[in-house]
Amino acid sequence: MRKLGVVGAGPLARAVCWRLLEYGHPVLVWGVDEDGVQECVRSGAARAGTPKELASKVDVVIAAADDSAQAEEWHLGDNGVVEGLSQGSIVVDMTPMSPSLAGRIAGACKERGASFLDAPVSGGAPAARTGNMVIMVGGPEEAFDSVLPILEPLGRVIIRIGETGAGATAKLCSQVLCFVNLCGVCEAFTLAAKAGIDLKKLLSILSAGAAQSWELDNMGPKILARDFETGYPVSASQNDLSLVLAAARELKVFMPASSLVHQLYHGVEAEGMSSKGSQSLVQAFEKMANVEVRG
Repeated sequence: MRKLGVVGAGPLARAVCWRLLEYGHPVLVWGVDEDGVQECVRSGAARAGTPKELASKVDVVIAAADDSAQAEEWHLGDNGVVEGLSQGSIVVDMTPMSPSLAGRIAGACKERGASFLDAPVSGGAPAARTGNMVIMVGGPEEAFDSVLPILEPLGRVIIRIGETGAGATAKLCSQVLCFVNLCGVCEAFTLAAKAGIDLKKLLSILSAGAAQSWELDNMGPKILARDFETGYPVSASQNDLSLVLAAARELKVFMPASSLVHQLYHGVEAEGMSSKGSQSLVQAFEKMANVEVRG
C-alpha cells in the first residue's frame, strides 16, 4: 500500500485524512493549524515537520489549503512540497486555484520527475467525511489513473476534465453558478420581504417549482432563520470570485453577473462579516431595500 501525505489541517484536509485512515491507508500529515494536526494524529496519522519532509516520505501528496496564495506557498515556497518530491511522486491539490497557478506548480513538479493534478472539489469537508465529494481533476491521465483508487473513498463523482488547469477551471465554473444563483435567491427574498409575503410559504413554493436549486434549498432556510454563522465563508467566496474574474480577464470573457456579486460581497465585508457564511450576501440587498429578510 502506498504511503500518503495530507498537507493542510483545515476542515477539508482533516476530513480527507480521517477518511483515508478509515480505509487503512498510512497517512503522514502537516499543517499550520496545530489543533487540526493533533486531531489527525489522534486518529492515527503521523506528523511531518515541513511540507518538504512530508513529500520526501510519501508516494502521493494530497493538499487542501485555505486559498491559492497559501497553496502556492506550501508547494513552491522554502521547504515546500516540491522540494521534497522524487521521481514518480504524485501531488493532488484540492484547493480552488487559478489555472495559471496550477500550471506553475505542475511545471515545478515535472522538473522533479513528479506529476501534479489540480483536483478541486464540491461538497467540502462534510462530503469528504462520507465519501460524497465531487472531484474535478486536471492533469496527466496516467497520474489520474494511478491515484483514482485513492480518491474513490473520498468522492461519489470523480472525473478527469482534461489536462493541467482543467480541474481548476471546472471549479471556477461551478462557483459562478453557485454565487450567481445565491444572488438570485437573495434578490427574490428581498423583494418578497419588501412586499410583505410570507417567506416560509414562498420558500416552499419556489422549492417545488422550476426555481428549485441547491442554493435555494440549502441557503434559503439559513437566510430566513438569520443563520449567518455557518457555511462557506464570505472571505473564501471573495477569493473564488477573484479567481473567476482573473480567469475571465485572461480569456477575455465578459462576466457581468459574477462581477456584480463580487462587488456586492464587498459591501458585506465592509460590515465586518468576512468570516460569516456566504448567505450573508442577503444583507447587502437588505441594506439597499431597507428591509429585513426573516421567516
